[in-house]
Formats: sequence, structure tokens, C-alpha cells
Amino acid sequence: MMTTKAKAEEKEPAFPLYQLREHTYELFGVKPEVFDGVFAKAEEAEVTKTEAERRIKAFLKKEVK
Repeated sequence: MMTTKAKAEEKEPAFPLYQLREHTYELFGVKPEVFDGVFAKAEEAEVTKTEAERRIKAFLKKEVK
């Protein structure tokens, strides 16, 4: 059984945005153009796959004005 401290140390790795973009369709099922729209104003150079997926889903759910 893992302790809480051990779980906290096992953080998900962050990847450079360009690497995630290269595999956008395989990882997230969207075209690179969608990825570009999501991260156009991103200030960080690296994100986790979970965070990227969360942002992509939120972007796709936004209402078009």
C-alpha cells in the first residue's frame, strides 16, 4: 500500500508543447490546428498530457460567438 507522500512524489511528467503537437491526433484525437488554437497564448513551454487533454476538451466545448 502506497502512502500519500509516495503518491505525491510520482507526478506525471511534463512534455514540451512541440512534442505533444507532433502526436496530437494519436494522443488526443484532434488535428494539430486545434492544438495550436488551445495553446496559442500558453506561457508555459511544457505541460502534462492530462493538462493538455483537459484544455483541449474545454476548448472544444466553448460556444462559438
